[in-house]
Amino acid sequence: MGNKSINAILLSLLQDLKGDPSSKGGSTASIAMADIKSDGLQKSDLENIAANSVIDQVGSPIQKILYVLGSHPEIVEELSKWAGGDIMQLINSGRIDLIIEMIEEYLSENGIKTFGEGGQFESDLDVVKVKIGEKTYKLLYLYSEEEKETGLKYVDDMDSDEGAIFDYSDDPQNHLSFWMKDTTIALRILFINKDGVVISAHNGEPLSEKLITEESEPIYWVIELNQSEQISQGAYTNLALHDEPEAEPEEDDDNFDEKEHPELKVNKLYIYGSNGEVQGEIESGCRIFSRKSTEVILRKAKKAAVSQLDKDYKALGRYVFNEIKAQDNRPAEYV
Repeated sequence: MGNKSINAILLSLLQDLKGDPSSKGGSTASIAMADIKSDGLQKSDLENIAANSVIDQVGSPIQKILYVLGSHPEIVEELSKWAGGDIMQLINSGRIDLIIEMIEEYLSENGIKTFGEGGQFESDLDVVKVKIGEKTYKLLYLYSEEEKETGLKYVDDMDSDEGAIFDYSDDPQNHLSFWMKDTTIALRILFINKDGVVISAHNGEPLSEKLITEESEPIYWVIELNQSEQISQGAYTNLALHDEPEAEPEEDDDNFDEKEHPELKVNKLYIYGSNGEVQGEIESGCRIFSRKSTEVILRKAKKAAVSQLDKDYKALGRYVFNEIKAQDNRPAEYV
């Protein structure tokens, strides 16, 4: 069984787990049909179709995963080799979301479409999940000016829960204009404020050069979805920036005399308790990450802790070092 067969079965399994109607084998028999397509019809395939029928009707997603992997131990071997560790610990954790993510990553690295096709979707950009109303979307994360300029140009196809998010939270914009030049799919364009609320929503028509503009209040994010997703002005998302509490007026620091405070050593960060006394200290050189970066770090750390896979630990390390590198290259006012 080569990678092609593994890819076909995993893609069918992924489609079943996500309830994807595009699964060409159908929900009941897609796993067996993928097997038949790659290796030809065998008696065991008929048994698999029957077993899948039972699992689909009364079983759980984990039962389906365990059944498929039990029928194809070579898939376990291939995924474990790719992940740098035994994947069964992750499977036995019951975390369907992480299992789906693992399969998506494997298929993506093997060139199998698991999300939007064409344009920047073919790159290695991050995909983040954002909830709008009651629905969760997988959005291509666009942060750099080059990524934003390209946007969803040349993308050929997106599923109903896919799109892109343009992040301006580090530099909110008072005026933004988008157009659809070189974009071949109809889009719904959402402008979002710091509270995660949709300021305005517009339809973008394929290849149109008409400007779509927003300037009523500062813009922190812009989201592009399929035009069939008719999100309206005023809709809520789980994107939000919270104002820091206003600090109490302080005495003039210019009059601070180190000799009067020998207990405070230079180049240390001090943590004060409610009684005004130092409860802890951190040596200089520490890094303080933004709330958003901290949430990503925690999410990746939790995933690695559950999966115990080398690739997840490496993904955590890469993100942390990339964030440190980004900090080192940001203007002082953004650090």
